[in-house]
Amino acid sequence: MNKLPIHIAMFNVRNIITLLLLIACDKCLCDMCKTCVCSSNTGRIIDCHDRNLGINEDWFNFDFYTLNQHRPLNELILSKNNITLLPTNELRNLKHLKKLDLSQNQLDNMHSEVLRTLINLEDLNYSHNLLWNFDISILETSLVRLNLSCNRINNLEKNSENTTILKVLDVSHNNITNLSFLEALLELEYLDLSFNRLTTLPANLLLHLERLKILYVNNNQLLSLNLQNFPQSLLELYAGSNIIDSLSFQSSPIRIFDIKNNRISKIHKNVTLLEKIISLNISSNFLSDFPDVSLKTLETLDLSYNELTLVPDSVCIKNFPSLKILRINGGHLKDVKLWSELRLEKFEVSFADAIERIEEETFHMLRERKNGCINIIISNNIKLSTIHENAFQHMNICSIDLSNNHFTYLPPKLFDVNIYNRNISNAEYLINLQGNPFICDCSLQWMLSELVPKLYVTKPSLLEDLRCAGPPPLSNKRIVHWYKWKGKVFCDDFSHFAERITVNVASVSSNQVVTFKTSPGMIAVLVTTIALLAILTIIGILLTRKMIAKKRRVNRRF
Repeated sequence: MNKLPIHIAMFNVRNIITLLLLIACDKCLCDMCKTCVCSSNTGRIIDCHDRNLGINEDWFNFDFYTLNQHRPLNELILSKNNITLLPTNELRNLKHLKKLDLSQNQLDNMHSEVLRTLINLEDLNYSHNLLWNFDISILETSLVRLNLSCNRINNLEKNSENTTILKVLDVSHNNITNLSFLEALLELEYLDLSFNRLTTLPANLLLHLERLKILYVNNNQLLSLNLQNFPQSLLELYAGSNIIDSLSFQSSPIRIFDIKNNRISKIHKNVTLLEKIISLNISSNFLSDFPDVSLKTLETLDLSYNELTLVPDSVCIKNFPSLKILRINGGHLKDVKLWSELRLEKFEVSFADAIERIEEETFHMLRERKNGCINIIISNNIKLSTIHENAFQHMNICSIDLSNNHFTYLPPKLFDVNIYNRNISNAEYLINLQGNPFICDCSLQWMLSELVPKLYVTKPSLLEDLRCAGPPPLSNKRIVHWYKWKGKVFCDDFSHFAERITVNVASVSSNQVVTFKTSPGMIAVLVTTIALLAILTIIGILLTRKMIAKKRRVNRRF
C-alpha cells in the first residue's frame, strides 16, 4: 500500500482543519446575523444597534473568537442596548477590531482590561453611559478617536507618564473641572471640553498641545479668555455661552472665533492681531459699538443681539473687503440704515422688534459683491409694516425673505429687480413673503397674478403659509387657492360675494319681507322633486293595504 508523502498529508490535514473552521465561522456568523446586521457577508462589520441585547443573554454566546480567526472583525456596533455588563472574555479575542461603539448603554465601568488587549482599536465610542471616571493610561495603544461625551465624569485619571497618539477627544457634557489629563495627550488635534464646569484654561497645559487645531470650551463657567494661552496651531475656537467679560488678543492664525452669548461690552483694536480670521461671531453680548479696525480676511460677521441701536459705520467695505455675510439680528436696533458702503452675499436683519419702516435710502450703501448677487433676509420683525418700493432697485438679488413681518401690503415694484439671479445657473425665483397679515384686495392682485404662478413652478414650499388675513371671508385662506382662476379674483365681485350675502341677510329687519326670484332650472328641480314624492306616497299606500289584507287572512277562524 502506497503511503502519501508527509508534506501532502500535512497539507490535506490543514485543508480539513481550515474547512472545519470556515464552517464553524459561517455558523457563528449566521447566529450573530440573526440578531444583528452584518455587512457584505464578510463579517467585517456587525451592527447590533438597538437590538435589546441588554436583556438578551444569548449574545454572550456569540463565538467572536472563531469569527475573528478567518474573517477578521473590523467594526462592532453595540449602541443603544441598555447593556450593563460586557462579555469581556469574548471581546478580548477581537484582535483585529478597529472600531467599537458602546454608546447609549448603562455602563459604569470603562473595562480597561478589555481595551488594553484590543491592540488595533482606533475608534472607541463610550458616549451616553454612566461613567464616573476614566483612566487615560489605557490609551497607550493605537487609539486615535475617543468619545466620552454625556457621562458623569468628574475627573480623567492618568496613572502613567507615557503619552498617547490620540488625535480626537470628546469629553463634552460631563462634570470636569481639572485639565491635568491633557499632559499625556500631546498629539491631540480636536478637543471638545464643552458643557463642563471649567472656570479657567491653564496656559501651561494648552500651550503644550502643539498640534491642536479645533477647541470647544463653550458652555462652561469661564470668566476671561486670553489667546496667549492657546497654541499657535489653533485654527478654530468656540467659547460661547460662558461668563466671559474680557478678551485678550495676540497674533494668532485662528480662522473661526465664536464668542457668542457672553458678557463682553467692548472689543479693543488689537483684534487686528487675528490676521487670518474668516468668521467672527460675537452675538448676544453687550456691545454698543464696533471698533474702526481693518480685518482683511473676515468673511462672516455676526453682531446680533447686542446693545447696538444703529449699524456701526465701521462695518464697511474699506475695513472688511472680504466680508460676505453680515448678521445684525435682534437687539435694540431702531434703524437698519447702512451708513457705509458694503458689498455682501448675504445681509440679515431679523427679530428687531423696534423697526417699523424701511425707507428708500435705508440700503442705498448696500450692494452685491462683484459679479455676484445678494440674499436679503428681513424677517420676524413684528412691527415692520412699511417698505419703500425702491428699497432694492439698485441691487442684483439672489433671494428676498420678508417673511413673518407685519406687512398688510407690498408694492409690486419692490420686486421689479433682477430676482431671476441671471448670473447663476439653475436660477430659482426665491421670494418668501409667508407669515404676513396681508389684506387680499385689489391692491394685492399682482401677487396672485405674478408671484404665485412663478413660485408654484420653481419653489412651491414658499406658498404653504402665504395667506390672507382679510377681508373676513378670506381670513386665513391660502392665496394659492386661487391659482389659475380666471380674471382678477381680488378685484372682481366674486372675492367679496360671501361678505355681501352675510351683511345683507343680517341687515334684514323683522318687518321686512325677503323675496327670492325663481329661474327655469329651479322650477324643473321643484317639479321633479314633487313627482318623486307623489310616486313614493302611492307606493307606500299600496304596500300598507297589502300588509293589512294579509294580516286579516291570517286571523280568520273559518
